[in-house]
Amino acid sequence: MELSEPDRSRLVEVNRTTLRLWEWGDVDAPAVLCIHGAQDHGRMWDGLAPRVAELGYRVVALDCRGHGDSGRLFSGHLWHNLSLDLCALARQLGPPVGLVGHSMGGGQAMFMAGVWPELVRWVVDIDGLGPPEGAFGQGDIAEGADRGLSAVQRLVSSPARIYASTDEMVERRLQVNHRMPRPWMEHLVRHGSRPVEGGWAWKADPLFMIGLPGEFDIEHLNAEFEMTRAPVLVLTGSEADTWSDLTPAQKDERLSHFVDVRHEEISGAGHYVHLEQPDAVLEAVTRFLTEVGP
Repeated sequence: MELSEPDRSRLVEVNRTTLRLWEWGDVDAPAVLCIHGAQDHGRMWDGLAPRVAELGYRVVALDCRGHGDSGRLFSGHLWHNLSLDLCALARQLGPPVGLVGHSMGGGQAMFMAGVWPELVRWVVDIDGLGPPEGAFGQGDIAEGADRGLSAVQRLVSSPARIYASTDEMVERRLQVNHRMPRPWMEHLVRHGSRPVEGGWAWKADPLFMIGLPGEFDIEHLNAEFEMTRAPVLVLTGSEADTWSDLTPAQKDERLSHFVDVRHEEISGAGHYVHLEQPDAVLEAVTRFLTEVGP
């Protein structure tokens, strides 16, 4: 697999943190913001981003807060800080912007489109319709706070996992995301790991794993989808995979809450649709953009 380097890379200060940006295309073209999923980073867009840029866009992929080369979390409550980061970044890029998000990034794109509609021109959501209802359990705030404190204490007392080599990191992650093409996994590890004493560790902030149970609320998610007025393309894979947990009926129910949505199921893909079937994804995105405009 041969991937060219991004055209540009820079660090920007937004929302009291530093974000790493990777860019492709003409700086004066309409902006598209690419948002990666949990524990990934902006270089996962190295395949799709330059091809979207060739369609006449300035494509900007970020390392989200607590991921890649961007600033740390400072707390386990990633969601709202990340949303504000994206809002501030979109304002810098010159709204309205197109959004392409994968998994958690797809959820962030939908949140942004629902809450700040003036900032969003259109959305491509790649397997980011949210987890099944009840995925994070239920519990009162006191119980959640106790578990969160316990998790922080474990994090402080136990250092982050260290791997002997990047090859070990590739093998370990492939046990989780078994459908991801190995060359892509090697690419994500290459840009998402850092050398530490005794070996290698992920760049992703360990605090990302700490949060309160019961935060996912299906009613809030449905309301968010209903508030979205920008045209939306949802891409999902046809194959069962880790983190692709919704049944066809659950997908249909969630899609029913959008005002302006198109859904395409990509054959032969699981959760990482754009990495497993990049040509089919580009064709779907191109059709969508031809229909809705820049």
